[in-house]
Amino acid sequence: MTAGSSQQGAAPVAGSPWRDALRRLRRNRAAVAGAVYVTLIVAVAVLYEPIARYGTRFTLAENHLCMRNQPPGARAVPRVHFRLLPEDQHPFADVDSNNDGAIDAAELSARVRALEFAHLDTNGDGDLSLPELDAAPRVLLAPDLAGLRQHLDADGDGRLELDESGTLADIFPTSEAGLFLRGFDGDGDGRLDADEFPGVPAPAVFRMGTDALGRDVLTRMVFGARISLLVGFLATLVSVLIGVAWGATAGYVGGRVDAVMMRIVDVIYGLPFMFLVILLMVVFGRQFVLLFVAIGAVSWLTMSRIVRGQVIALERQEFVQAARAIGSSHLYIVTRHLIPNALGPIIVYATLTVPAVMLEEAFLSFLGLGVQAPFTSWGAMASDGASPGVMLNYPWLTIFPGLALASTLAALNFLGDGVRDALDPRMRDDA
Repeated sequence: MTAGSSQQGAAPVAGSPWRDALRRLRRNRAAVAGAVYVTLIVAVAVLYEPIARYGTRFTLAENHLCMRNQPPGARAVPRVHFRLLPEDQHPFADVDSNNDGAIDAAELSARVRALEFAHLDTNGDGDLSLPELDAAPRVLLAPDLAGLRQHLDADGDGRLELDESGTLADIFPTSEAGLFLRGFDGDGDGRLDADEFPGVPAPAVFRMGTDALGRDVLTRMVFGARISLLVGFLATLVSVLIGVAWGATAGYVGGRVDAVMMRIVDVIYGLPFMFLVILLMVVFGRQFVLLFVAIGAVSWLTMSRIVRGQVIALERQEFVQAARAIGSSHLYIVTRHLIPNALGPIIVYATLTVPAVMLEEAFLSFLGLGVQAPFTSWGAMASDGASPGVMLNYPWLTIFPGLALASTLAALNFLGDGVRDALDPRMRDDA
C-alpha cells in the first residue's frame, strides 16, 4: 500500500516543468499552427538563393524595364539564373541561322526575341493584334496603340510581324543573349560552337508580377522575408540581452543602484519610441546593422522590469542563500541561479517581442527610414506600392507583402500566446 501510494504520488512530478509546458503547448492548436507557419517562412528565408536560382529564376536586383508593373503571369527571359532548355527543343542548327558552325550574340538575340514574341502572340496567328500590344508593357508604348502599330507596319499589310516588332528593342530584351554567350564561351572567341552551346534560355514567369522597375515581386518577397525575420529576431536578441542584464543587475544589487537604474528606465519610457529610433538613425546613419540595433536598444525597457521583479522574488529563496553561504560570487549567482530560474517569463516576453519588432521595422520602412536599396523587406515593399495611383492600378504590389506581413505577425502572436499559456504555472495539470 505504501509503495503504491508513493508511486501514485510520484506520478505528477515524473516530468519536468519544461516537459509539462511542452505538452501543453502541443495541445494548443493555434500555437502549433503558428509554429509550423513561422518555421516554413524561416525556411523560405534561409533558402533564398536556391529558390531564386531554381524557383523564380530571377535575382533580387535584376530589373526588366520593358516589364514594368506587369501583373502575375507575365514572362521574361532571366538575365542571370538561366534554366537551360534541352538542345532537342532548340537545335543548334536552327539557332545558327547563317550556317557558319557557330552562334553569335545576334543569333541568340533573334531566338530570344522569337520566344518573347511567341509569348505576346497569345492566339498564335503570327502577328500582334491591338489587344496583344495593349497587354505588352505600356510604359514603353505610345498611348495611341493604333498609331504606333501603323508606324511600325513597314509593309502596310495591317499586321505587325516578328521582324517589324523587332523595332521595339525595349520590349524584347537582348542584353541577356550577350550574358548567355559569355557564360558558355569556353575558348573566348565570342561565339558558341556545337560543344559549347547548351540550349537557349527559356522565359520565366513572374508569378507575383513585377514592380515599377520591372523586378520580380516573388523574388523580392522571399528576400524580404529574410530581412524582416532577421530584423525581428536580432532586434529581439539585442532587447533581451540589454533588458536581462539591466534588470538582473538592478534587482540583485538593490538599494540606490536599483532606484537610479529604474528611474533611467522611467525617463526613457517617457520619450517617444519612434523619436528615439529616428534620432539614432540620423546620428549614426541608416545602415542595415544599425536598424535592428536601434530597435532593440529601445525595446528592452519592459524586459528589464520583468527580469528585475523575478530576480527580487528569487533572491529570497533558499538556494540563493545557500549559494552565498558556500562563497559563490555575485556573477555566478546571477548567471547560474537567478537568470536560469527566470527563463520562463523571459522566453514568453521574447516571443511576443518578435512580432512587435517586425511591425516597428515595417513602419520605419514605410516611412523610408528602414531597409535601403538594394535590400528590401515586406514593409519597404508595401511602402513602394502605397501611393493611391499604384494601389488602384497595380494592387499586387501592396497585397502580397501586406498579406505576408499580416499572416506572419498573426502566427508569431499565436505562438507567443501559446508559450505564455504553456509556461503559466496556473495552467499546470496532473495529467
